[in-house]
Amino acid sequence: MKTKNFVLKIVLALVIAFIFYYVVKDFTIKNWNTDESLIVKVIEAAPEKIIPPVDETEETYEMLERDLVVKILSKHDGENILTIKTVRLSGSALEIVPGRDYLLVWDMFSDGRVQYSIADSFRVPSVAGIIMGVCTMLIALTGYRGLFALLGLGASIAVLIFTMIPLITNGWPPVILALCSVLIISTVTILCVVHHVRYMLVSLLGSLGGVLCGFLCGAFMVYMWQLSGLAGEGAALLASTLPSLNMQGVLLSSVLIGSIGAVLDVGVSVTASMSELVDYDPDIHLDRLLLAGLNVGSEVLGSMINTLILAYMGSSLPMAILICSAGVELSGILNDPYIAQEIVQSLAGTLGLLFTIPTTAFCFVFQEAVRRKND
Repeated sequence: MKTKNFVLKIVLALVIAFIFYYVVKDFTIKNWNTDESLIVKVIEAAPEKIIPPVDETEETYEMLERDLVVKILSKHDGENILTIKTVRLSGSALEIVPGRDYLLVWDMFSDGRVQYSIADSFRVPSVAGIIMGVCTMLIALTGYRGLFALLGLGASIAVLIFTMIPLITNGWPPVILALCSVLIISTVTILCVVHHVRYMLVSLLGSLGGVLCGFLCGAFMVYMWQLSGLAGEGAALLASTLPSLNMQGVLLSSVLIGSIGAVLDVGVSVTASMSELVDYDPDIHLDRLLLAGLNVGSEVLGSMINTLILAYMGSSLPMAILICSAGVELSGILNDPYIAQEIVQSLAGTLGLLFTIPTTAFCFVFQEAVRRKND
């Protein structure tokens, strides 16, 4: 019976995801901005051919062209089926697969010629459908706990996207905004995840204490290593676009935001384990309770450090491969500002996790001592 219910929940989640996929696809196509690009379905794709250079004596990039038959899906003026010739730089575009949807863009030249190219794959519906599938499976298999976890995640993303990032763009101090965002995210997450109401404050204080310790360690490393926050193409582009932005502050903000998820995980885990011990034995000795919290935290710490470090390594893997392929020595790698920034984030997050355990455990024991005294 349980297996049957499990299968039914999975099937229901997949059905909802498929329905959501087609709803999003229909809505997006009907409301697409046709001034910049068109959504098309490739019906036929001829083999690519190299465009001969106009001047063979001049060094130029290799250009490729191919004939495509496409069906235009988004709103436009004209025919629905077009036979066009697309042009691209060699090695700079997606592999075109007939039957899939893409974004078609064009350039109009002064002599009236139109040059078409495939800008990207049209992936909005599939992204939305997969996200919905994961969310519905989580809710179906975990019930209201999964729902509350998603609500906490949604609130956290909303705080970052609709509050912190726009305010930083408008010139507000990045570190102050990051600290406020961390406080809001931590509070909302704990309200959604922690089920023992009387221990919510313990989880919050323990997590915030760990984050602040990690942040201070990160700030110390940034100061000692003289990091400007400008390493990497994205940071350089941001600094050129918003020259008044404090890039060191953005780097420290990334340390705060990057560590809060893992720190919250450890803080909530330690709180939950200690609360279970108190429920099982309300008269457990406080010293034994503290030792249990520290032991549980040390067990969780090993896996969470792996999670944190590997996440940062995974995000910077292309740059690491590029540096290694250039034959740079270890000393050169450690001296590279981009690698140094990644090390700051990794070590600061690790130290944040490390300090979260005793902070949470001591806060829990202190609250329990006060409660027993008042009783």
